[in-house]
Amino acid sequence: MVRRIDLMALNFYKKESLTGSLDGMRYRIKLMTETEPEREYLQVVLYPDAMNFEKTEESLKQYYEFPFSEEGMVQITEFLNTQAVEQQALWKL
Repeated sequence: MVRRIDLMALNFYKKESLTGSLDGMRYRIKLMTETEPEREYLQVVLYPDAMNFEKTEESLKQYYEFPFSEEGMVQITEFLNTQAVEQQALWKL
């Protein structure tokens, strides 16, 4: 189970992305910045645990967006825990 505290403070994402795993599901959380229109959001990528992000086939990666805010971090925490269960068969590849 992922807890909110496991996902670091918001300021962490201004310099680094975070990778982790849960029951065979790997995830990467990264701050994304766009200029047109100007916005910041957290991108969450889910993929099977068999390989690292760079070596995983693009077709196996799932991309999601969340607000760059504390509320977004709470949403990500709940989302990761739910997806680890709901897509369990995919993470066992």
